[in-house]
Amino acid sequence: MSIESTSWATVHDFLQKSDSQTADYFNRTQWSELCRIASGLNGHLECIALNQIASGLNNIVRLLEFSDRTRWAARVHIQRNASIPISTKLEIEVATMEFIKENSSLPVPRVFAHEFDEKSSVGAAFILMEVLPGSVAMDALGGYEAHRGVIPKQHRPNFYRSVAKCHVQLTSLRLPKIGAIIRTPEGKYECGPLPGLGGPFDTATAFFEAWADSVKFKWDKETITRMMQRSPIPAERMLAIIEDFPSQIKSIASKLSFCDEGPFPLVHDDFLHSNIMVDENNFDVTGIIDWEGACTVPIELLAFPEFLTAMPVPFDLPQKYDQNGQPFDEELRDIWRERGEYIEMVRSAELSDSLLSNCLSSERTQAIAYSYGAYTSVGKLGFYDQVMKVLESDEENPNS
Repeated sequence: MSIESTSWATVHDFLQKSDSQTADYFNRTQWSELCRIASGLNGHLECIALNQIASGLNNIVRLLEFSDRTRWAARVHIQRNASIPISTKLEIEVATMEFIKENSSLPVPRVFAHEFDEKSSVGAAFILMEVLPGSVAMDALGGYEAHRGVIPKQHRPNFYRSVAKCHVQLTSLRLPKIGAIIRTPEGKYECGPLPGLGGPFDTATAFFEAWADSVKFKWDKETITRMMQRSPIPAERMLAIIEDFPSQIKSIASKLSFCDEGPFPLVHDDFLHSNIMVDENNFDVTGIIDWEGACTVPIELLAFPEFLTAMPVPFDLPQKYDQNGQPFDEELRDIWRERGEYIEMVRSAELSDSLLSNCLSSERTQAIAYSYGAYTSVGKLGFYDQVMKVLESDEENPNS
């Protein structure tokens, strides 16, 4: 996760709190060389690396300042996963940002320069990019200490409305295949393979089948057994549910999508308020960052922003809901209400079609999207088997 304009620390404090790998990448980066490259791209203005550092899991971000007081962000990539080359990740991210910049008015950082080779003169792979105005929404108005990373209630309506407009624009960017965006030598944008999965895929069916064949749940059997020790559900049952889910999805892959052959919408794979920048006065969106995992997907994976995520009822414990299917938990009832309001905001922002609002309104689509993310990224324990019963029986069409 990149954090271009948030939680800045001094170099000393940053290195004190960093893990050894992050510190190693910082120390081996030739910051003076990065400044030299930046200066050459910006009219040979004098450039210095400021004593302001931020980092996420896979990136270090340092501000560069020119003699005219303008600033760029230098983002150095940390190689955590050796199975996916840095060059592949950064190529996708740069191509995605440039594609969005050329085909929409979404506020994404402009890329000034990049180097995908760790053996460059800088000593690391990097991107030089625009510093967007505003603050990351999670850190605005006092940040975590003030509001525990939750958007203050008085700012939610305007924030949600602004995010909804961006969400519509994003999912209106569609390509003929499912995959990561790449740029051809001729300068055209197309879909390439998804790191760790393959492709690109011509159909949603092919995507879901490939996912079912390759996905690995985050937790092993021993860990799941320990996690289930105090649960009313036997560990053996949960293990069977987890193990069976991919093959069950594969068995109905050809029936999962109502738009099997696309075109397929673009999504941000970490669409939440730590990657959305805002004007702190009114919480209008000023930027969206961290496009590393963006890709086109089947429409059944169109989901709410992560700050409005809620379990599908079949996935959850039934005793948490009343006889009318309403949650007993007051906080969850508030999320359901806000989700409904967000759908209406999306609907108001849509111009060419109602794809996004229809998908967000569809319990079937949201059950697929949630279960896919819970299994793939989070390793969340839940009743995937009950979700399967809904998918096998529900003929609802999200585009109706």
